[in-house]
This record gives sequence, C-alpha cells and structure tokens, in this order.
Amino acid sequence: MSRNLFGWFAPKRGEDVLAMAEKHLELTKGAVIEMYSMVDAAAHCDAEKCSTHYISLSRMEMEADELRRQMVDALTKSEMFPEERDDLMEMVRAVDWIADWSKEAGRILNVIHLDKAPQEMRDAALNMAKADADCVAVLEDCLKVISTDPKDAINLANKVELLEEDIDELYSQARQHLANLEFKGWSIGSLILLNEFLDALETVADWCENTADIVRAVSIRPR
Repeated sequence: MSRNLFGWFAPKRGEDVLAMAEKHLELTKGAVIEMYSMVDAAAHCDAEKCSTHYISLSRMEMEADELRRQMVDALTKSEMFPEERDDLMEMVRAVDWIADWSKEAGRILNVIHLDKAPQEMRDAALNMAKADADCVAVLEDCLKVISTDPKDAINLANKVELLEEDIDELYSQARQHLANLEFKGWSIGSLILLNEFLDALETVADWCENTADIVRAVSIRPR
C-alpha cells in the first residue's frame, strides 16, 4: 500500500518508513476531521461531543508525532538515497504541522465558549473548519497520484492552493465579524483567544498548501 502513495521512491528501499509515512498522513487527515467535528459540536452547544472529538483529535496528533519520531530514526538506517530521504522528511514535517495546528485549534476551543458567540461567528468558524477538512482530503488525493500521474498530482496541488485561498477569504470574513459584532459576556482575554483560534484554522490550510508545494517539486523532478 505504501508504494501506491509514495511510489516515486524505489520500491525496495525504506518500505517500513514509507508505510509509517502513509499512516502518518491518515492520522493527520483524521485529526483535521475530528477538529472540524469538534467545531461543529461546539457551535451547536454540545459540550459532551466536543470533548469526545477533542480526545480523538489529541490521540491522533500524538500518534502522528510518535510516528514522525520513529521515521526520523528509521530513515538513518534505511537504504534510501539522500535525495529520497530529504523529500520524505520535508513532506512528513509539513504534514505534521497540519496535525499540530489542528490540535492547537482544538486546544483553544476547549477554553473559549464558541456557542456563546454571535451566530455569524459560529458559522464562519464552522465554514473554515469544514474547508480545512476538504483541503486535507484533496491533499491526500494529490499525494496518492504522484507515482501514477504526476500531471494529475500537480493539478490537485493547484486545487489545494485554490482551496487555501478560499479559506483566506473565509478567515477575512471571520475577522470582520470579530471586529464588528457585539460579543456579549466575552472578556478581552476570550476575544484574544478567539482570534488565535481563527489563526490556527487558517494555518492548517497554510500547511496544506506548503505540502502541495512540495508535491509540485517532486512531481516535476526527473525520475
């Protein structure tokens, strides 16, 4: 299965590492989905579901971190060429930031009361989180076709970039709500955290785009 996802590497070198890299991507995608579900639960005043999704998000992010550490160790013992190791590690680091920022969004969401925000802000945050989940899903498709169809991989990488631009626009709308709406009962500290929460949602998309940039570089490289 790993050769389908990371098939631009020689098939007999570093297969264990490649399998870990694929699992790492699956965990990252799962973390973003759990983050979206957490935002949905928080926006709809369901504290129990919000907590359950945060536990799952935290577990996936921790497992992804542990896999990344294992890969660093395994790469030092693998028979991959240096260029292959560099490509894989750069990509894994970029994907790992997606999971990290999803966890950061969830961590902040545990502190603020999104359900007490104006409806416009709740909708804006939910739209951003949903767009993040869509973005990472396209990124996964992008990675899967590098070995079989580099041109399609580039097209999907371009789609990731377009989705990231859409999220930038949603981010701008959310910040306008933050500046212009009345947040009754919110302290200054809570509003600062809300702004940081929006930053985290936007940064998830940024790292999807950064990973897509790496895909472009790998896809056009002579084989």
